[in-house]
Amino acid sequence: MLRPEMFKRVSIFTIYLFLLVSCIPQKKILLMQYDQINDSSYANNFVSEDTILKAYVIQPNDYLYIAVSTIEKELSIFMEPMGGINFLNESNQALIGYYVDDEGYVDFPYLGKISVGSCTVREAQQRVKEAAKIILGERIRVELKLINNYVNVLGEVRKEGIYNMTKNKITIYEALTLAGGLTEYARRQEVKVFRSVNGVRKVYLVDVTSGKLIGENMFYVFPNDVIYVEPMRAKSIGITPTFSLTLFTTLLTTSITVILLIQQFGALNN
Repeated sequence: MLRPEMFKRVSIFTIYLFLLVSCIPQKKILLMQYDQINDSSYANNFVSEDTILKAYVIQPNDYLYIAVSTIEKELSIFMEPMGGINFLNESNQALIGYYVDDEGYVDFPYLGKISVGSCTVREAQQRVKEAAKIILGERIRVELKLINNYVNVLGEVRKEGIYNMTKNKITIYEALTLAGGLTEYARRQEVKVFRSVNGVRKVYLVDVTSGKLIGENMFYVFPNDVIYVEPMRAKSIGITPTFSLTLFTTLLTTSITVILLIQQFGALNN
């Protein structure tokens, strides 16, 4: 039977060991915390890059859907590529879409090469319209969309994969939601976003626990971005979310057993 003093010592010792090796702190699990010291940390001076914050810019290897129409039905049919295809997907994007080459040009029938690289979708649409006016006149309509509208999410998410974006930009939270959310092991303070900007690869570090991400400082994900969520160190040493309760029970049982053995050994010697 444990005496009160001995039981108190066992309890304090067990609690101390439990706190010493406790696995995942609560602050590393919660999102959008407002009391973080290093709030909304971006690498490469992300906040100052206003053009990247506002809209996606067209890159080499992109595919664009471009449709030019006029009030003249015959001319509209003549200018419309692959008119029999009325939907876009990965399998037909090369057929109905226009490829942006390494120099940032698209080769549109009868209009020639049009420079759209480093343009936003709206700017590229205007450039195609200006080129079409030369042949078709002022009364024309141009529709331009990005076909390869995908984001790649890897690492500590519920479901890794390549996901279709329904918009030209989505928030970092929307992108992570597409992948089923973060796992318990996710390193939330430094989510890495890889992006190509004018041919230069950049890496942004996003703290998704930051409350300051809500509002004007929101981090937006653009097509062709790659999001990588690193694991916490706890995963590398085999700690699971249920490890704390198991460890506490084991430590308490072991401590009591050791104390009882010591007591019995002392009683035998006496």
